[in-house]
Amino acid sequence: MTVVAASSAVLLTLAACGQADNQAQGEETAASGPVEIRVAWWGAEGRHEQTQAALKVCEEALGNVTTSAEFTSQGYDDRLATQFAAGDAPDIIQVTSGHVTSYGQRGGLVDIATVEEHIDTSAIAPGVLNQDAVDGKNYAVPITVNASGILLNVTLMEQYGLERPDDENWTWDDLFDYASSVYEASDGAIWGLQQPSEDIRLLGIWARQLGHPDGLFSETGVGVDTEVISSFLEYGYDLQNAEGSAPASVSIEHQGGGVEQTMIGTGKALMAVRPINEITALAATGSEFELLQLPVHEEGDTGQTFRSMSWAITSDSEHPVEAARLLNCLQSNLDAADILQAERGLPANQEVVEHIRPNLSPEQQMMADFVAIVEENAPEAAPMAPPPGADTAEQMLRRYAEDMLFDRISPAEAAEQFTAELDQSVSDAR
Repeated sequence: MTVVAASSAVLLTLAACGQADNQAQGEETAASGPVEIRVAWWGAEGRHEQTQAALKVCEEALGNVTTSAEFTSQGYDDRLATQFAAGDAPDIIQVTSGHVTSYGQRGGLVDIATVEEHIDTSAIAPGVLNQDAVDGKNYAVPITVNASGILLNVTLMEQYGLERPDDENWTWDDLFDYASSVYEASDGAIWGLQQPSEDIRLLGIWARQLGHPDGLFSETGVGVDTEVISSFLEYGYDLQNAEGSAPASVSIEHQGGGVEQTMIGTGKALMAVRPINEITALAATGSEFELLQLPVHEEGDTGQTFRSMSWAITSDSEHPVEAARLLNCLQSNLDAADILQAERGLPANQEVVEHIRPNLSPEQQMMADFVAIVEENAPEAAPMAPPPGADTAEQMLRRYAEDMLFDRISPAEAAEQFTAELDQSVSDAR
């Protein structure tokens, strides 16, 4: 999202009065005749063809709406920023969390509450729908959903005679003990868990489990005590010392590429905390994989958060009601779903998931089952969205975690330095 953060600076030139008028009008902007809605997205050629076909379905369903497609495979963020600056953004845009935070905070997106009568979100779990809330407002509707889970290499587990862990009732201590037993059980061939201390999303979940519902961030930077961050880093450090994860030198060798080059992808680790959609790519390695739920702390809940791709309505739209109806069709119409399938990922709308389930791959069906369980137990309240200036938080955490794993600094020092740098970065962006 570095590009998003840089590009969104241009949004400071947005025509605030016009945007405010659009958001306030809501239902009053309903058109009496035909309207054209511009829809923008990025992706590969297959996505372009599927989306345009789905838009045709929605045009027929709505009757008075025609669509103009604006798609690209490169340069999407820069083009959007230019269009916003000129007051000429498309009516509907495909967005990620970074877009929602940057554009939503600067008035570039319509508050979904102003058009909620025209968008049925009842089949989207609250924890998913609210995931990108900005200042308590939803500026986007999820198209697809992803979550963090533990990928387990079943082939390696069976090869070394290991038992499957009980992920329905386990804690972080249980995971630690299980992962630490793998190296010896495999005669040093594999490690139990890919090093988790560099995962910024997992750190946010860790904080939520420890009683911080806003997660890692606040409006001014880090929103939790350094002790919370230190405990997370110390877990990874102790895991390495217990041979539950590989030495730092080995872990670093498997970074920087795709999931196939990671410890879990190369068969060097039995498990890894990863986005669950990566199970599809891992299945191509020839091993069998399963998805395990994340552990919890004794005193905490799942703290699970979601990541997604979403549709949003821009404040430049002259027809927010028609845009809302079209957006609703794209995320819920079953005929459109037959075309879109799971190209963008597992649909956020559970009715759509059940409708297309027979066409999903075994890995996608596993993802659907996983998300269904997570949605039942995940908090409804969304964590605090990363504030401007926090776009490099993941790189910061990785840098300090690596220094810690190489014994250059302690977990406590890494936590303090990470907090100070991130707070300063957010302060500089204010």
